[in-house]
Amino acid sequence: MGYPSQPHDPYGQQQPQQPYGYSGPQPTHGYGYQPPASPPPPPPRRNNVGLIVLLAVGIPLLLLGGCAAVGLVLIDTSKDRVVTEADTDAPKMVMPSKQPEADQPPATEPAQQQPQEQPKQQSSTASVGGAITLQGRDPGLQVSVTVNQLVNPANPAQDFLKPKTGNKLVAVQVTLANVGQAVYSDAPTNGALLIDGEGQQYRPSLHDVREGQSLDGMVTINMGDSRKGMIVFEVPEGAKSAKLQFALNSGFANQKGEWTLS
Repeated sequence: MGYPSQPHDPYGQQQPQQPYGYSGPQPTHGYGYQPPASPPPPPPRRNNVGLIVLLAVGIPLLLLGGCAAVGLVLIDTSKDRVVTEADTDAPKMVMPSKQPEADQPPATEPAQQQPQEQPKQQSSTASVGGAITLQGRDPGLQVSVTVNQLVNPANPAQDFLKPKTGNKLVAVQVTLANVGQAVYSDAPTNGALLIDGEGQQYRPSLHDVREGQSLDGMVTINMGDSRKGMIVFEVPEGAKSAKLQFALNSGFANQKGEWTLS
């Protein structure tokens, strides 16, 4: 039994037998010849739809962004220019509105535009026994004031309530008659002042005297009615009572009456 013959190359050399199932490179045939390999398949065709969409959207957006940037630069530049012009023109607009000094009104005109001054305090004088009609802050308030007598010195009504050492009490009796069209309600002693020969003035004290009832506290006098009482002062022993001043509304009325006591 013989073996099958092995293939030979052109030079009579025996080709090695390949094992069964071998898929490796095939032997060459004479002078290194090898059959040409089949060309590779062409690459798959690329889909350019995404690139086209990107370019179609991106280019307009890029152009819009550039236009917006240019517009902002122009706006900023115009703002600076407008502000600069406004600042430059501001003095030109204000300066013509200022009136020259020669055109200013005379100094007498502001005085004429000022509100009228309040009437000055009016004083009336009389002596003991004389009456002065005083005007109150209310146009309808008028009171006739009469100084009846001067008691100098006056005696304290209570022994335990005496003037200080070196002082004395002086009492002035007055009559208040309401001759106006309004009710007179006031504390009369608040509007009274005693003036001595040296110009010193004294306010009423709270002492009572034996020579008459004191006119202290609140007094209400209806129209046509009157009140009488003592206004008491504490003054130094050597003081000489010279004048009595009196005004309505606790001394705040414009008109003041003055009586000579000596």
